[in-house]
Amino acid sequence: MLHGLVLSLILCGAFLSYLVSTGFPLRPHQATPITGLSLPGIGAARQTEAVLTSDVIPGTMRRQELENELRVLAGQPASGPVPQPAAQAKPPDPLRLYNLYTVVEGDTASSIAARSGIGLQYLLWANAELRDGELLTIGQMLIIPTGNGVLHAVRYGETLSDIAARYGVTMEAITGWAANGIISPDQLVEDAMVFVPGGTVAVTVLPEATPVPAPVAVEAAPVPAPAPAASSAPAQSSSGLVWPVSGPISSFMDASHPLGIDIDLFNNPYAPIGAATSGTVTFAGGDPCCSYGLHVIIVSPDGIETLYAHLSSIDVSPGQQVSQGEILGNAGCTGFCTGNHLHFEVIDNGVRVNPLDYLP
Repeated sequence: MLHGLVLSLILCGAFLSYLVSTGFPLRPHQATPITGLSLPGIGAARQTEAVLTSDVIPGTMRRQELENELRVLAGQPASGPVPQPAAQAKPPDPLRLYNLYTVVEGDTASSIAARSGIGLQYLLWANAELRDGELLTIGQMLIIPTGNGVLHAVRYGETLSDIAARYGVTMEAITGWAANGIISPDQLVEDAMVFVPGGTVAVTVLPEATPVPAPVAVEAAPVPAPAPAASSAPAQSSSGLVWPVSGPISSFMDASHPLGIDIDLFNNPYAPIGAATSGTVTFAGGDPCCSYGLHVIIVSPDGIETLYAHLSSIDVSPGQQVSQGEILGNAGCTGFCTGNHLHFEVIDNGVRVNPLDYLP
């Protein structure tokens, strides 16, 4: 009887085990691993099989959006517009000395300056070829300073105090402009571009143009005896300057073109350019911000600075001593220009003057 009882218990347990396994299919390969135990090495290993996920991740819907959808389904008007999240402000662009702008139809210098938030004079000072009061060439590239200030290319032998005095500001104003990257005045690098915030270009007051009197008929005078042959040396003005090249004036210096004059070279596009005065070459190369293109700057012993822009080639180098009339290079149309010509400037001891007043 005892053996029969034990055998009955075994058969009963086996039957109950079968019933439990069919009702709760707990198989080892389907078991969920135990996670979250704080003690290392305890618990089942993490599941290594790939987890199947949907290819489409449903987006969340705002409560008011859900209410509006339900109202539309029910044939009722929406409760109102869904408030949109506030747009995050884009991080500011790194500080720059200037930006480049492409002229479009209808642009004028005044409108471009107004849209850029700078004074018109700063736009004109940054673009030697720019004139106010007339339509520009579509596609023309202009230099837009990032603030009211002057862009200046550091020249041979120039110091930060020289630049500050030239434009009427303090050295701290220049070093304080972060985009200049100048920590101390001793870090000034030749040919580098410097932004002078609040700087002004000293310009002599230009007299108003006087009307040209009408020609008066006169009797023909007797032909004088031939004069002796003139010297081959170019004529000098009372200030000692000579013409750097011969050609008609295509742009005079005035309020709308305040930097200098343009000498047209349509008939001689690559004419050799001579030095209007003797002196030291303080700059010879390309403009870092492209307005003048290849250009040369000379300072005479008397402090008269002359600038020759848009050259196609340069034959001198910074620090070189040149004589009056010596060839500096050849004319061209580098930088921002329209047609081959020479842009010529004269600065007398820090004051920009009309070159025609200094030429013979």
